[in-house]
Amino acid sequence: MSYQSILEYLAELSKSYFQADKIRKSQFLDHAELITKYNRKSIIRVLKNKENLSNLKKNCGAKVKYPEDLLLPHIEFLWDEMGKMSAHRMMAAYKDWLPYYNDNEVSKRVKFLLEKMSVSTLNRFLTKLRRRNNQKKNRGLTSTVPAARHMQNKVPINTLDSTYKTPGYIQADTVAHCGTKLQGEFINSITLTDIVSTWTVNRAMFCKKGHTVRKTFSHLIPNIPFKVISINTDSGSEFLNTPVFNMFAKDKINFTRSRPYKSNDNCYVEQKNYTHTRELFGYHRFDDKALVQLMNDIYDNYWNPLQNYFFPTFKLKEKVRVGARIVKKYDTPKTPYQRLLDSDDVCSEKKEKIRSIKKQLNPFELRKGLEAKLDHFFKVVVEFDKMKKRDK
Repeated sequence: MSYQSILEYLAELSKSYFQADKIRKSQFLDHAELITKYNRKSIIRVLKNKENLSNLKKNCGAKVKYPEDLLLPHIEFLWDEMGKMSAHRMMAAYKDWLPYYNDNEVSKRVKFLLEKMSVSTLNRFLTKLRRRNNQKKNRGLTSTVPAARHMQNKVPINTLDSTYKTPGYIQADTVAHCGTKLQGEFINSITLTDIVSTWTVNRAMFCKKGHTVRKTFSHLIPNIPFKVISINTDSGSEFLNTPVFNMFAKDKINFTRSRPYKSNDNCYVEQKNYTHTRELFGYHRFDDKALVQLMNDIYDNYWNPLQNYFFPTFKLKEKVRVGARIVKKYDTPKTPYQRLLDSDDVCSEKKEKIRSIKKQLNPFELRKGLEAKLDHFFKVVVEFDKMKKRDK
């Protein structure tokens, strides 16, 4: 029974208590002890304190520091714009997002409260928002085909036993936009992510033959703002082939592969398959070449800049086994951009280049442009689907 409820009960009791005789008062107190679990003398003191009973809500509970009706609409808007990230990442992202948050309804007090609140307080707001859209996640199909034995022998296996401290060690993987069937030709997205900085780039390609993958790599690698030292892929035939192997050998990039059916060997890029590709384009089937250019426009000009410059990521700091449990500790969330600036292995020229790029970016404008491009993209997809049905 809450303190407020006890006061309400005793306020009603006091109306009859002071008019009753001694025997009746004793019966009232016996009942009050049973209901409130208070000592008899404490109940008498509360009954005699008319000020508390006449003003029940005075000084009851802590003052509300973060009013829900004021802050929840702003938190919901920012959470949507930031891609529904966790409370820790969202707090880390405020310094890059709030300076651009200049909506007419945003006051200095709102920004002050958003920056001042703790991660736990923010997470309580986000918990309320998550309950509204708790939907079951879909699962995609794998289109990885084992490479020929002679190519597997050429490319050495690399596991995560080594600890990398320098940007430039890349993991690569593909995502099939095949819908619910793997038959026929369709678009694939290739993802490259750096283990140390978490800098990630994506590009769409039609099919995933050796020469197509090589062409995609030749476009992505020069646009990465640091020297690529090594690339690790899975053991699929789209990577382990002569065109890709010869390209890496020519560019003096160390080429390694993970063990077949051991996705954790390539875990850094595997997790980006969902956050950077599936969350963006879903699990639809895209089998028209015309969509490749539209997807790459979204990746290059909107999605990758948002992820690399404005979306903080966690990095695993240490992992310790305690009995049967593995305890993981993470560092403070930072954007891939900030991790590159903090690295002593990235030259000042490269740092200055990404600084100048960031100055030209506004996260809210990028998000607005992204939504417009996605809306146009899926309208085109619907039109293509209608044309195919008419042709049948």
